[in-house]
Amino acid sequence: MAKKVDNTISTNTNVNAPIITEVIRHYLEWTQDNQKRRSRPNGWDAITDAYWGKLPNDWPYQSKVVDPRIRTTTLEKKARLLNQKLRGRLVPREGGDELKARVNNALLDFQWDNANDGGTMLGKWGAMDQDTRMYASRFALTKWRHKEDSKGEILFDGNEFYPLDVRDTGVDASFTHIRNAKWAQVREWAKVEDMEDVNDLPSGKKIYPGLPELQATMLNSNNRRDNAYPNRILQIKGLVDRVGEDKSFPVVELVTEYRTDRWITFSPRYKVILRDIPNPYKHGKIPIVQLRYYSVTGDGWGESEIEPVLPLWKAIQAILCGYLDNMNVHNRPPLKIIDQAVRIETIVFGPEAQWFVDRPDAVTEFQGSNSAMQYFQTAYSAAVAAFNTAMGDMSQGISSVDPMNPKKTATEIGQSAKQQNTRDQDNQTQLSEALQDMMSMWLSNNQQFLFADPTKQEYIMRILGTDLFNYFKRAGLDEQELTAPAMKAIGDIISQQDGNVSDTDLQTLVDAGKTPKFPIMSNPKEKNPKKQTFKSKMTIGDMGNEAELTIVPEDLEGTYDYIPDVKSMAAGSSDQLQQARTDAINRLTTNPIVLQQLAAQGVTPDIKELLISDLENAGLTDAERYFPQSNANTQPNLAGQTGQGNPLAPNVPNGGLQAGAPPGPQGGISNQMAGPNGPAVQPQLPTGI
Repeated sequence: MAKKVDNTISTNTNVNAPIITEVIRHYLEWTQDNQKRRSRPNGWDAITDAYWGKLPNDWPYQSKVVDPRIRTTTLEKKARLLNQKLRGRLVPREGGDELKARVNNALLDFQWDNANDGGTMLGKWGAMDQDTRMYASRFALTKWRHKEDSKGEILFDGNEFYPLDVRDTGVDASFTHIRNAKWAQVREWAKVEDMEDVNDLPSGKKIYPGLPELQATMLNSNNRRDNAYPNRILQIKGLVDRVGEDKSFPVVELVTEYRTDRWITFSPRYKVILRDIPNPYKHGKIPIVQLRYYSVTGDGWGESEIEPVLPLWKAIQAILCGYLDNMNVHNRPPLKIIDQAVRIETIVFGPEAQWFVDRPDAVTEFQGSNSAMQYFQTAYSAAVAAFNTAMGDMSQGISSVDPMNPKKTATEIGQSAKQQNTRDQDNQTQLSEALQDMMSMWLSNNQQFLFADPTKQEYIMRILGTDLFNYFKRAGLDEQELTAPAMKAIGDIISQQDGNVSDTDLQTLVDAGKTPKFPIMSNPKEKNPKKQTFKSKMTIGDMGNEAELTIVPEDLEGTYDYIPDVKSMAAGSSDQLQQARTDAINRLTTNPIVLQQLAAQGVTPDIKELLISDLENAGLTDAERYFPQSNANTQPNLAGQTGQGNPLAPNVPNGGLQAGAPPGPQGGISNQMAGPNGPAVQPQLPTGI
């Protein structure tokens, strides 16, 4: 009886023979499709040539001057949409609350700044935008990255984002978007030496169990990248693609097939599976983000923004080069020379040149038509206007004024700006969906991996910026309070002294009894309640405008939806925000009706915070220093006590933010504290408590 082959998940390459056949079939499908996308008329190579200003080899004009309109338009669109750091917010759903959402949002914002492997996040999303406009789609890996040094110290532990080369990316042919694809394959040209370095983990496990078999198979073989596809950009620059040429550090073509339930890494050339593992991410998605601006029925890649305008781009270059050829002919026209009537070697164009001729009409200039030159401005402006309209940019040359005149009517300027903004807004919608997809995986990875190490009890990050800092401060994350047990203990002490407690002693008792409003246990392994120490969830810096926020595992619990504010990334968004703040300040300071309505609702506008935000957004750093606190309103500072080693400190578990937790007393002790043998005693507290 034939032995049944296990076709599920295994690291034994012999058992995985059916799997290698399946993944190689997928590999052949998408590489053939990508080859066609690259080489077909108006395909990826033609788009790349147009971007770099390379004219066709059979260009019919002597002039080869190029108007780099595709490059200019693409870069300007990228600059308009991706000019500033992303802002966004988490909306709590099941098991989440607003304060936890803000904490998780601060964590995502912190990781955005630190995910700089291969470039900044803004730069990487800019590359995503640029290639999407050229090649219809751009894909990127969203993975958790953990890196340690030789001593075991953690160098990086967080989410990362890696844009992928379209030539090295293939997706299930039936997909309409990456989220409903059955599989996606990513090709890389990996150095064997690097694979050896990451093969053995500290736990003893191997990342690539099939690496020894691969090394034995690929002895003395050549794995050049240009054997798989030509690098068009290097060809245009006249360079050679040398990846795989260095024998000292050989590379190998590796492909990883990502599915929702498993990851398979294999060598298509040597038919060796290096690993076959379950999907390690709990979100259960293919960890790839797809950016696509224009969807089209029948092709999940979508539609290139550049391909439809390539004929118009060529027409612009033809008009420009044809005009230059015509101008050259008229500036240096052909000469009609009568044979044997002139000495040819004396015919030289230049000042005071002398021609030796036998008769006056021996040399005459060719008189051609200059009608084409007369219509150059009209033809060129019309072609440019058609190109700009097709690209959704501000069109030029479509009004009744002189087409080459930079002056435009107010109506045309308004219509052009509206056209541009409409296209940008549509692009922002698609960009928002891709960013939301990435952030949802980042959030899930945080919940899964941030505290994967059981010895890791907290994660500390720095909070900068007025908005988040002020929100957490208003929420009381740095505050200390008197709890009910501490108040009872103080009351007992006062009763034992028959109420004869000085203000100084009472102040000392109050300070000693204060504990953090949101406590974090500094020594969670300590079982003795008297030795347990606590600290505030947020610790304010010495300057008072920055803080360190402590995150614990409980803070990551819950379900949230990420809402990216892609408009905040657009060029000019900061100016709009600053104008909005300025308008708000004007309304709050000059409109008495608004002030009366707010006063009726018991609301006092915080003009100081608005002014600080407005000044800092305008580029003035540390605007807080221009608003010193008046000495007349200064209250005694009772903060700073952490309750460390204090028997009055409650035995609070090392938990996260507790939604709905009752707030502590604000502004002093208001309860009466009963003595052991008498009526309630109302302590007299110092002024300002």
